[in-house]
Amino acid sequence: MRSIVAMSTAVLFVAAVGAVTMLDDARWSAPTFLFWLVVIAASLCVVATAVLAALAHRLDQLELGVVAAFFFAASVLPLVHGLTVPGVLYGDNMATMTSVCLAIPVGALAAGFVAHGTGRWRLRLGSTMVLVAVLGATLLIAPDTRMFPDPGSGLGVAYALAAFSLTIGFAGRHVRLAEIAERPDPLVVAIGYLLVGASALVFLGASTWSTYFWIAHAVDISGVFLATIGAIVIYRRHGNVFSVLAPVAVVEPRQAFEVGLSPVVHRFVADLEAKDQITRDHVIRTGALAIDVACELELSAADVRRCGLAGLLHDVGKLEIPDAVLQKPDRLTDDEFAVMRRHAELGGDLMAATPVLADLAPAVRGHHERIDGRGYPDALLAEEIPLVARVVAVCDSYDAMAFTRHYRMGMDHDRVRSILSEHAGAQWDPLVVDALLRVVERRSDRETWALDEVGREIDEHAAIGCGCVPEFVLA
Repeated sequence: MRSIVAMSTAVLFVAAVGAVTMLDDARWSAPTFLFWLVVIAASLCVVATAVLAALAHRLDQLELGVVAAFFFAASVLPLVHGLTVPGVLYGDNMATMTSVCLAIPVGALAAGFVAHGTGRWRLRLGSTMVLVAVLGATLLIAPDTRMFPDPGSGLGVAYALAAFSLTIGFAGRHVRLAEIAERPDPLVVAIGYLLVGASALVFLGASTWSTYFWIAHAVDISGVFLATIGAIVIYRRHGNVFSVLAPVAVVEPRQAFEVGLSPVVHRFVADLEAKDQITRDHVIRTGALAIDVACELELSAADVRRCGLAGLLHDVGKLEIPDAVLQKPDRLTDDEFAVMRRHAELGGDLMAATPVLADLAPAVRGHHERIDGRGYPDALLAEEIPLVARVVAVCDSYDAMAFTRHYRMGMDHDRVRSILSEHAGAQWDPLVVDALLRVVERRSDRETWALDEVGREIDEHAAIGCGCVPEFVLA
């Protein structure tokens, strides 16, 4: 998937550069047509991004808000570009090009500002949209404001390459999310970013009214439409906002992971919830934390996904543990602990018996192994323990200590940090411990976790139909 997008990006860039040089002679001067084309298209894009922002606010979806912030700027400033086309409402002016030049960098700043808003992201989104609107109005009032390089100049080429590279960065994140989700939906936004970025290549030297001048406008409009109006059309057709927009607007690994979960994973988590609520909440938090830690370790998208899945399913073997042992409010006896220890082995067997999850069997079986070889069930040593199992082991232990269990209250963060640090290198992989502690330190509220809807809305027929749920799980 990544190689296909990389090739598409290269083809788009080469085609754009070629078009700038080869399609720069033919000219069609049509200011009135350009005025109406851009004003109508950009106005529709402004409305669409405003709707996306409203949906983000109503659904409490930061991820949706970030996308809305970027494309709102990439709609309002092009609208200014259209309104100031010389020869219609305005004479010769600088705002026409200034607005185009500012669209991508302002959109990137807006998206970054909203993305780092945590609990106050709604306020940041609203204020960002107001500031972008004020900037647009300012350019309309003071149309002689110049903030753009001459196309074809050294500065113009540098701007074009920088703007296109910036959108490649945004698109690359969505490609990674598509890989984590194992579905192509996030690529819609990635393509939208790339198209908007390609329009900036007009600063490589395309002349006004040249063929590539018109192509750049079409490409920019197409990019914004793809990521905004297209999403709204799908929403209106299907009527389910989150299920449709989440894979289109997702910018966060845990959400991408959740969007791509198969029915069998939801079924396993639902069965855990029916068995024991505390265990279910524990695996949800562990899965979310494992994704964050895997990202902190800069693991591949495939391993990020495996860490999330193994975190969600590491305790699935407890479905086979008697309730009297699993839910006992006191410390377990030696015999009871021997029964409890079997959940790692049983969970590995469950994964091995489930075709779509079979590659997780070693990680689920090994999440209680120790670096010093004193773990169970196989007494693996250091690198013998699968990397995913080492990640889940640390996340599992952190959550088990930090949150209340059947047999004791949760510990405070300083105490948990001390224990993890003390036993790093013996019980746990020290690199994973360090990564987890960095992740946890950045959390403003450790009670805030993703993935909470996993297992809450399962399609039992889909799970059974895929032929991937063992009969004893469905019994």
